[in-house]
Amino acid sequence: MKAKGLQKLRWYCQMCQKQCRDENGFKCHRMSDGHQRQMQLFVQDPNRFMDEFSQEFERGFMQLMSHSYRSQRVLANTVYCDFISNRHHTHMNSTIWVTLSNFVQYLGRTNQCTIDKTPKGWYLQFVDNSPEARLRAAAAKAKEEGEVSSEQRHDIALKKAIAECKKDGGFQESEFTELQRKEGDAPISFNMATGSASSSAPAKPPPVKEVSEAAVKKNALAQAFETQETTKEAQDTKKHKLSAVERIRMEHEESKRQKLQPAPASPSESSSSGSEPWLTEGIIVKVMHQDLAGGKYYRKKGKVEKVRKQFTADIRMVESRDLIRLDQEMLETVIPNLGKPVMVVKGQYKGKKGHMRTVDLEAFCVAVLLEDGRLHTWSPGSGRQFCRSESIATVLHESRGLQTTDQRRGGVTTPTLPARGRLK
Repeated sequence: MKAKGLQKLRWYCQMCQKQCRDENGFKCHRMSDGHQRQMQLFVQDPNRFMDEFSQEFERGFMQLMSHSYRSQRVLANTVYCDFISNRHHTHMNSTIWVTLSNFVQYLGRTNQCTIDKTPKGWYLQFVDNSPEARLRAAAAKAKEEGEVSSEQRHDIALKKAIAECKKDGGFQESEFTELQRKEGDAPISFNMATGSASSSAPAKPPPVKEVSEAAVKKNALAQAFETQETTKEAQDTKKHKLSAVERIRMEHEESKRQKLQPAPASPSESSSSGSEPWLTEGIIVKVMHQDLAGGKYYRKKGKVEKVRKQFTADIRMVESRDLIRLDQEMLETVIPNLGKPVMVVKGQYKGKKGHMRTVDLEAFCVAVLLEDGRLHTWSPGSGRQFCRSESIATVLHESRGLQTTDQRRGGVTTPTLPARGRLK
């Protein structure tokens, strides 16, 4: 009856190549006549048999390494378990190596594998020592040495040219000499010209292009065009050198002129510019910053709680109740429904409160009835007078507190106007 599967290695006789099932069977095998004859042959020359078994074990182990683990770093015990899975393999107890560690160290000494020891055990890396691999490695090394970078080729060509010039006598190395002053001990003076002096100094005539005898024979019209282009380039270069100084001087004069000029008298709405501060505590504004918090507050409404440095304010958002700080360039006024309270934030009536009377969406203008009974309006060339919509803002009554957008609208769509930057 044939045995199925692998049996224990210690009950295997390498001389007879016989596997026993248990210790009793292995004992009976050792007492048999066939085993005794094989042992007599082994006793006559034990070194020869040990060397043969060791060579067979090494050859089978390395063949498995080259086929299955050729290009990877693997644990030695993993390779050994794969090797002994073959029933007809040469057992290690019949070789000159007592343990697997001794065999692994032997492979490292003979340069058959790259070995390294870790807490998990010995690791192996196959080394291809075949003649074909050696030829490929030598060819790759020669090719790498033969490949020269572009910088190295340039250096080689430069050195070669210098050597040829020295050989022909056309190259002369510079010699270091002492400084000799012809003026004697006279002091050295420097003329440090300022930007204004250089600008007021007479401009030097543009350089004249030299024309050789060979160029005279060319077309006269082409030579005239070339000379004109050269003169224009020289003038442009000189202007470019003086442009920085001239630009700084002109900007300085312009700023002084603007400071000295008085503000022109005009209607309140036309005098308000984009740089005029209009933030006022208690008004409702709309956030126009698209990148703040990933667009969380974009086109959301909030109340101005505190104004800082005229152009910056702390905004309490209506819906989320968050407190944020923004510049007025990132905010926009909110126009309420008709009859709702508003505040004038720009112009002659800045700070006055009133109520909405009329809205002109096409002209971006509104009419506000102030608390003192005056109608704050403006419209050029018509009987009806309106004020600019960007000059007013919604006022939140303290008695009703903050409300959500839906509660404040009451189901009615609130007319919203474009940002101040789009008003003309």
